[in-house]
Amino acid sequence: MLLAFRELAGQVEPLSRYLAAAGRDHFIHPDGRTDPHGTIWLEPVQAALLSYLARKCPRPLSVETGFGMGSSAAVIMGTRKAVAEPFEHIAFDPYGLPDKRGTVVESYLCETFGSEFRRVRERSEIGLAKLIGEKGEGSAGLIYIDGCHRFENVVADFVLADLICCHGGYIVFDDALYPAIETAIGYIAANRPDYALAHLPVPNLSVLQKWARDARTWDAFTPFSVSERSGWAKNPLPRTLWTRLRSRFR
Repeated sequence: MLLAFRELAGQVEPLSRYLAAAGRDHFIHPDGRTDPHGTIWLEPVQAALLSYLARKCPRPLSVETGFGMGSSAAVIMGTRKAVAEPFEHIAFDPYGLPDKRGTVVESYLCETFGSEFRRVRERSEIGLAKLIGEKGEGSAGLIYIDGCHRFENVVADFVLADLICCHGGYIVFDDALYPAIETAIGYIAANRPDYALAHLPVPNLSVLQKWARDARTWDAFTPFSVSERSGWAKNPLPRTLWTRLRSRFR
């Protein structure tokens, strides 16, 4: 998958520019401006998975919560541009990074993709709800969740992502090893049989695919294990759980 991504990057300028930035500590705009990203940059192996899913995106619309340095947006849109089919990508993030980091990358993405890209400076809980009203349920094929890492915000992002995600579409969680996000994924694993979930051998990413209708009763709830950790961790959910989840992933 990483090899295929690198080969594609050799043909697609936004992807090659992303890879070049991944190899140093800053992004370089074609006009010479630079944008230091530090550690806020998608790792190539993560980018390769996101690119793979972007190629399989079953709807023109893709969405992400959180913009950061714009590396995930660059990978998704660069890949979708290479597929040569109409697309629209929307990123919700009202905050930005300190010292105006990310603004040069955002400028580059706006210039490169034009009307195909929109950054909405609005909280994802509000923006996603409005987008569902505008586009309708099931209108997006890929949703990348990497916004606020508080548990309630992650769950809110998932609830709204679920509504806008089409049948066969994908929801991707970044920072899946962070306890709040791991806990949200644990809930989904125990309570949402309409999703197949895989923690693939890609660091810190988990992928959901919607493959059935949500047929639960209004009061359905299955208890699930909750992490007792409060900080970043090296170990994911128990291997037995991921093995069971992976067997459902299509």
